[in-house]
This record gives sequence, C-alpha cells and structure tokens, in this order.
Amino acid sequence: MPPILTEALNVLRRHSITYVEPVMAMPPGLHETMAGTYLLMRGIDEVEDHPSLAPQRKVALLEGISKAIQGRLTHSALQHTFAADAEALPEVSLRLADWASLLADPIAARILEAFATMAERMADWCGQDFRISTERDLDQYTYAVAGSLALMLGDVWAWYDGTQANRAWLLGYGRGVQAANILADQEADRERSVSFRPEGWTLAHLHDYAERELRLADRFYAALPANSPARIWCEKPLAQAWSVVGAVALGGGR
Repeated sequence: MPPILTEALNVLRRHSITYVEPVMAMPPGLHETMAGTYLLMRGIDEVEDHPSLAPQRKVALLEGISKAIQGRLTHSALQHTFAADAEALPEVSLRLADWASLLADPIAARILEAFATMAERMADWCGQDFRISTERDLDQYTYAVAGSLALMLGDVWAWYDGTQANRAWLLGYGRGVQAANILADQEADRERSVSFRPEGWTLAHLHDYAERELRLADRFYAALPANSPARIWCEKPLAQAWSVVGAVALGGGR
C-alpha cells in the first residue's frame, strides 16, 4: 500500500465512523479514489464547521480553496491560502493536495470540479451566516453541500463500472442524508447559534422534508446492481439516515 494511502486511511479513521467501512470495501482502482474523495469533502467541511474561525475568515479560506483547486491544487497554493490559520485547522484540511493525489486520473477533474464549486457555495453560506428563511433556501443549502456531491458520485460510479442512476433519485439521496444529519445535529447547531430550519418550521416539518427525500433515495438504492460499489457505498449512510428519521418520529417531534 502506498504511504500516502496508508496516511489517508489513518486520517479517515480519525474523522469518520460511517465511511470507514464503505471506503475499505471499495475494489482496487476505486478504493484510492473514494478515500481521496471523502477526505476532500471532510477537509473542506471542517473549514465550514470550524468552531472558532470568524465567518469572514471561513469565507476567505473556502474561496481560497476553490481557487487553489481551479489552479491545479498545489501544496504551495494551499500553504498561501492557509498561512494565517494553519495552526487552527486540522490535518485533514491542510492536506487537501495529498488527498487529491489519490484520485484516478480519468475521473479526478470531475471530482475536483465538484469540490471547487462546493467550496464556493459554502463560502456564500458562511457569508450570509447560514440564514435559511424558506424551503427554497433549504433546498439550495442541501444541494450545495450534499446533493451536488451525490451527483458527482454518480459520475464516479458510471466511470468505474458503467452503473447508471436516476439523477433525481440520486439528488434525493444526497439531500435526504444531509437533512437527516441536520436532524441529528439539532442540539450541536443550537449551541453554536445556527439553525437550518426555515422560518416557522417545527421539527416535524424538517422530519417530513428528510423523509420525502429519503424515499427518493430508497428508489435510487433499490435500482442499483447487487454488490456494486455504488450500493455498498450508499448502504450504511442511507440506513443511518432512516434511523435518525425514525428516532425523531418516535421521540414525539411530530
């Protein structure tokens, strides 16, 4: 195993419970790409969610990451971007260029395109302090941070083994899993004075939003070939999302 992959898997284990098994279950040729893809996502996400960085610093960092990706994501570009905040940022964020090196050449540009765009959208949301007033705002947020990445993963699987997916259902998978994460993180978000609920929404409204999208996700998952990498990758996150939605319903959030 190449040293960079060993290091990547060690960082992955420190940052995720959900995705360790799916990454380790990926076949050769896809294993490295999916490890790199997850760590790129997590590294950018750690900037968006950083507990002590001011919103405008997050905006600058996320915009810098996007520009670095568009400029081929070199170590020197990232060092320049992170210079003022390097001590505050985790390893998974500081080493984005290393994670990008794990991506297979034929699909790397598509993956990096998705992350460059995601970082820009995250910068926009940080700049407006995550103000979500309407369901349309929530749709835009869940698309920006999850739905668009699910669509990118659809392209990865199509590249790898020809797996095709209904993209509306795939978008539902991304939005549904993200909405379940929002449900699960209600207390933590409240502590940092962030709310992803549109104005006037109760927990029941957010539950129904997640459930609606996860029903699309179920259709997407059911249509995947048995034992395909796509099915293996999505199985655990989808099951956990439904578990969160079920727990909210049983807990009286309705």
